[in-house]
Amino acid sequence: MRKTGVTRDCMAGCFVCGGNKAMWKGPNAQGVAARHHDATCHETWCAVTLSIRYGWEPSSTKDGDDG
Repeated sequence: MRKTGVTRDCMAGCFVCGGNKAMWKGPNAQGVAARHHDATCHETWCAVTLSIRYGWEPSSTKDGDDG
């Protein structure tokens, strides 16, 4: 059986209130950006990074350092 790890990182913001600086981070950032748009009609944005890792050596640590 193949070991698989998945992480999803999300950050979001409002172009009107914060420009391209992230105002919200974490699992709820996308929803907060959508609700902020609904409440203010401001243009909001959301960036999502999905990382998938297949298998790893038993000696590996979470940050990828083998030492």
